[in-house]
Amino acid sequence: MARIEQRRAGELTWIFRPEASRPEPVQALAGRAVHATGPVHADGEIDIVLQGGTRVRARPAEIVPE
Repeated sequence: MARIEQRRAGELTWIFRPEASRPEPVQALAGRAVHATGPVHADGEIDIVLQGGTRVRARPAEIVPE
């Protein structure tokens, strides 16, 4: 009987990495895991919720996989 291998999908975590031009309070959130995201708004930004419940408006490029 042939052995069937089960492969698990790799877990992907998204991290908030704000651009250097962002204000210090936003920079302080760098490295936090992203819990949820909303749709892209007309200005190209999205609302994100970080682990712990902090909400911030971000550009899609500021959310990176890890």
